[in-house]
Amino acid sequence: MPPCFACLAWPAGNEDATRRVEHLVWALQTHQPERPSAFRMPGLYLADLSPTGHPACRILPLHNAEGVPAGCLYGTLFRRAAGSLRPLDRLSPEETRRICRTGGRALMTEYWGHYVLILKTGDTIRLLVDPVSAIPCFYRRHGEIACVFSHLEACPDEFATDLTLDLASLRRLRVYDKIQTGRTAYCEIHELGGGQRLELSRPNASPETIWDPRPLASQPLHLSDQDAAEALRETVRDCVGSWASACGHIAMDLSGGLDSSIVTACLARVCNDKRLDIVHHHIRAADAPELVHAQATCAHLGLDILALDVAPSRALPDPDAHPPSARPWRNFLGLGFDKILPDRLRSPGTTFFTGQGGDHLFLMTRSPLGLTDYIRQGAYARLWTEWLNAARLSDTSLWKTFASNLPYLLGRPARSALETAIMGRLDRLDLPGGKSGEWLEGLPDWALRPGDLPPGKFEQISTLPHLYQIRDPLARASGRHVIHPLISQPLIELCLRLPVWQLCLGGINRGLARMAFSSDLPDQIRRRTSKGEATQYFARQLAGDWEKVATALSQGCLMEAGLLGRAELDRLLADRAMTASATFRDMLQLYTLEAWMRAARSRTARLVRS
Repeated sequence: MPPCFACLAWPAGNEDATRRVEHLVWALQTHQPERPSAFRMPGLYLADLSPTGHPACRILPLHNAEGVPAGCLYGTLFRRAAGSLRPLDRLSPEETRRICRTGGRALMTEYWGHYVLILKTGDTIRLLVDPVSAIPCFYRRHGEIACVFSHLEACPDEFATDLTLDLASLRRLRVYDKIQTGRTAYCEIHELGGGQRLELSRPNASPETIWDPRPLASQPLHLSDQDAAEALRETVRDCVGSWASACGHIAMDLSGGLDSSIVTACLARVCNDKRLDIVHHHIRAADAPELVHAQATCAHLGLDILALDVAPSRALPDPDAHPPSARPWRNFLGLGFDKILPDRLRSPGTTFFTGQGGDHLFLMTRSPLGLTDYIRQGAYARLWTEWLNAARLSDTSLWKTFASNLPYLLGRPARSALETAIMGRLDRLDLPGGKSGEWLEGLPDWALRPGDLPPGKFEQISTLPHLYQIRDPLARASGRHVIHPLISQPLIELCLRLPVWQLCLGGINRGLARMAFSSDLPDQIRRRTSKGEATQYFARQLAGDWEKVATALSQGCLMEAGLLGRAELDRLLADRAMTASATFRDMLQLYTLEAWMRAARSRTARLVRS
């Protein structure tokens, strides 16, 4: 189960609010199998809802020099320093003073990790989330009481009273289900995004952005290729080693790709055999198998590997099985995957590591716009080489590469890859896209507006909101806890400052990372530029459960709420052979939305009955 918490903040002098808080605290305590560990001070209560023995998350109380409580931090926190670090188990009064004086900003510059900070100074209560929003942070109000939580489904029903569906938000999720804008599927529940801060003590306060990647990226590092590779290698090793030090037993989910192989190599340096298991999910479908690549990495590193068969005959979850979360999550489709794990890997003390995040940071791209970035930095010593590299990376001719860059060299502003993807979905679904602001509202400003950034670097930055989606969004007692060590602030900030043409060294996607870890990887992995896919697995799984999905959608909540039209559903059902590549994706996305709508309706009905 992922890190999971619930928090209550209220005016300490309000007797009515205090009585209602006591009832909510009682509900939280009785809802858990074991009494949760908690932090409490006047006007603030936080409970850790994670299982006992969770190794990588804790409550850090904050106290000033006089010993007066100043709030607490939930999560895992490291100091900014070189090397593999141990997570902090306390903060000194002087550190607390700096954090309070800056309203939490000092956390972004002097520390890193996965955390939610609740800071209380006088009557002011502030909420702050780490830059990658690794621990979800939702909030709502019950009168004078602010309720903050990571997973609505792990909270008692008292947290879910008087909720109304946000149909407009659900329509946006139909267009692009990766979108995270601060809105959820309920009008009353909002989400605090990565690097944002909120003043909880002001009922109508809006979130403010504390962490913005654009100023970092506007100050690129000017390093030789060798020095850049060394900086990248050491930062990756430090981040992976630090996360490993925060965990007990680790199961590395090795896909067979470059990024997960790099994380595996870093773990092999710091973990002994008793602490580390290597697991590969061997997908049995028409997609090219990845097992041979995972085996090559383990053979090179002298590690054993456990291959777990994943067959498309595995049934999709039932449409009534989506947890009653604050919004739909595509991860619902993977419910039941944990059943294929051996018992020793199901312990709460086991943490799974992945290589997720490498595509965005090491830079998996075909864009030729790194050429503009190189020219705009004012150095021309390797102009011809970078022109050739841009053509190689994009697999286009030299003249087409130049034509792609010319508008930006003449002053065209950089474009947001996130905005382009959303508008493309609107076009494909034949939905009105004229008022683009309606569909983009709430997205981080830094993902939509480039400032003075060159086009290649802004393309990279504008995809970073997808990192928020790579986390544990559903709390389940049997669910695994997953850490993505590449999605760590020091590595993100380094990759923001490395030019995109250098990240794609030699005109090869993730070229700098390949150079940095050349001695840790077999040539088979280092030279591989293709990506593994599970497209045919999901298509075959849907084909096996077609009748279940079709029945659920034909007689379900989406139709009733007007979120799915009969003509659109008939068009999808007519393509049972899935000749259109988007059919199975749309069907599975709609099935997830339908399952969530049923969970929401079921919880509402239960609350009405009680």
